[in-house]
Amino acid sequence: MRLKEGINISELLKDAQKCEHDVYPESDDGDRRNLKSTLSQYVLVVLAGNEEVFTAAKLVCAPEDEEKLSYYTEE
Repeated sequence: MRLKEGINISELLKDAQKCEHDVYPESDDGDRRNLKSTLSQYVLVVLAGNEEVFTAAKLVCAPEDEEKLSYYTEE
C-alpha cells in the first residue's frame, strides 16, 4: 500500500502504535523501519520532508491492521 500525499504524520504514527503487529514503511530499495520504534519514527518524519521519497514508500503491516491504516494509503 503506497502512502498518500499530504497525510498527517503524527496521526499516522499514533495509529501505527495502536496496531496489534509491527508496521513498516518500506522504501523502493527494500529498506524497512519499524514504526513502533522511536528512532524509526524520527527517520520517517525526516523523510516526510521529501515528498517524492515519502510517497514512493509502501506501508507494510499485518492484514488485520490494514484497515486501521487504510486512511493513509492508496490502493
